[in-house]
Amino acid sequence: MRMRIAMAVIVMLALTIPASGQLYLELGGSPVRNIPPDGSPWHELFPNFCVIHNQDAYGDNGDGVVSVCDMITLDGVPYHVTWTGPTYYLYGDAPAFYEPTGEHGGDPVGQVWHEVAPNFCTEHQVTGWEDADGDGEVSQCDTIVFEDGSAWHVEEIRLDITVTPGSPVERSTWGRIKAAVSRMFN
Repeated sequence: MRMRIAMAVIVMLALTIPASGQLYLELGGSPVRNIPPDGSPWHELFPNFCVIHNQDAYGDNGDGVVSVCDMITLDGVPYHVTWTGPTYYLYGDAPAFYEPTGEHGGDPVGQVWHEVAPNFCTEHQVTGWEDADGDGEVSQCDTIVFEDGSAWHVEEIRLDITVTPGSPVERSTWGRIKAAVSRMFN
C-alpha cells in the first residue's frame, strides 16, 4: 500500500513540475526596463502565443532594472530571467514580433533579428532602416528592411524577457522526487 501511495506521489510531482523549456514574454506597452509592479500582465509570445501571465513577485539582482539573473514569479511559478531586451512589434503584410539576437540599440543595419511570432526561430538580417524621428534609435514609426527586401513598419517597442522555470541553482527534478519520497517513509 505504501508503495502505491509513493508511486502516486511521484506521478503527481512529475505532473506539477514545470516544463524545462523557455518562455518568451513581453510587457505590453512598455519599452522601459523598470521593474514592473506586482500584478502586471506579461504576454507570452512563445511557445503559447497570447497567454497572459500575471506577475506575483519580482526579485531584482540588485541593479534596479529588469535584467538577466533576476527572478520573477508568474501565476505562482518562479522563473529565472535569462535574456532581456526589446520586442519589436512590426507590421508588413501581417503583424510579427522580433527580438535582436545580439547587441541592440543604435543603427540596426547589420543586426540579425529573431522572429518570435508567428514563425518562431526564423532569423532575418536588417539591411535597411529609415529613422523616422531622427533619434538614432529604432523607435515607433521607423521602417525596417530585411534581407529579402521586405519593409516593416515599427508599431511598438516592448520590454521582452526570456525565462526558464525555477532558479539557476535549484535542485534537480530527481532530487525533489527523492526528497518527497524520503519524507513519506521517515
